Amino acid sequence: MNLGTLTLEKDQVIRKCVAILGIRGSGKSNTAKVFAEELIKEKIPLVIVDPDGEYRELDAVVFDRFNVDPEEVVNILIVGKSVVLDVNDWNDDVFKFLTAFFNVLWETSKVYRKDLFVLLEEAHEFIPQGGRTPLSDVLVRIALRGRKRGIGMILVSQRSAKVNKDVLTQSEIYFLHKVVHPVDVRVYKEILPLKSREIETEIKAMETGDAIFYKDGELKKVRIRKFEELPLLLQEGEKAEI
Repeated sequence: MNLGTLTLEKDQVIRKCVAILGIRGSGKSNTAKVFAEELIKEKIPLVIVDPDGEYRELDAVVFDRFNVDPEEVVNILIVGKSVVLDVNDWNDDVFKFLTAFFNVLWETSKVYRKDLFVLLEEAHEFIPQGGRTPLSDVLVRIALRGRKRGIGMILVSQRSAKVNKDVLTQSEIYFLHKVVHPVDVRVYKEILPLKSREIETEIKAMETGDAIFYKDGELKKVRIRKFEELPLLLQEGEKAEI
């Protein structure tokens, strides 16, 4: 998996919980898309909960209406295809669908135990610290217990302090982009085995695309490549502008 100045083997990431954190504009969503893109190249399917329509360029089946049977969506993952759930229009029906979908995915994983990932963009909205919903309950269960069933999770958030700490602190791989809020800086200090002043110095020096990579005691500064957007297909009868 080519992420830029960092290369990972597929076996180093499958079934793990990955946290990608940083303020808006720090490059965190680009990192998440690059990570997702590489997983898809490795034929590892993902289901992506996408509140802002940022992941539609990936090689995946996109759903932006949720009057479908959750089992149909799970079946797409089982056959090895990735899915983007574009939840740009948030409402109670969307949250009911997501709750039903992830419960079906969890139950199905008992039987199939297929390697796949759940990617939560704006993770603090779905598994908040200090709050519980039927949706957050099933997502926390998947994050903490999914490994035995082949499920990994990717948490993406600009407010690390607002993400469920039980999940965040048990993540096994971290990509930590720039943060500025003292509460979020404190989270980095809880995660990284560095002195407080060292962490503050590293964070201040970060540019867009820079991240601190931390896994199994390995810690290094990396730069994530830009996401390779797929070219838009022309509609029939349209001509390209030159």
